[in-house]
Amino acid sequence: MIIGFQGFGGQARKPVRGIPCLVLGLFLFLVGCTDPPVTPPDTPLLARRILGYGVVKASYTRVMDEPSAGAVALGYIRERTILEVLERRLVKDGEHSAYWFLTEGTYRGWLPEAAVDLYDNEGKARTAAESP
Repeated sequence: MIIGFQGFGGQARKPVRGIPCLVLGLFLFLVGCTDPPVTPPDTPLLARRILGYGVVKASYTRVMDEPSAGAVALGYIRERTILEVLERRLVKDGEHSAYWFLTEGTYRGWLPEAAVDLYDNEGKARTAAESP
């Protein structure tokens, strides 16, 4: 139903059709634009004890006492072993540079980044370690 309005002086004005549609459209737009509330992670990123979880890629990888290829080997870790990664460090040796991970597991020591795949949670690391 269209409602007519009378203006000043008794003259009939044209019915207003667009304003109700505009108001309804604006209302629906505003209702649809509400974002879900943001919830912080259980452990703040800066307070995390570990960087993530690493899965060893090579058959037998040496764990070193320092982040260097010439360091003392503490032992060996088998392929697909899951380790907690505590630190990542860039080591420069002349013109070459490489990242090393400080890991916690069978041994607490350093592994070259090239020997480890890093995942942000243990579930992803387990899935990667169990896949063929």
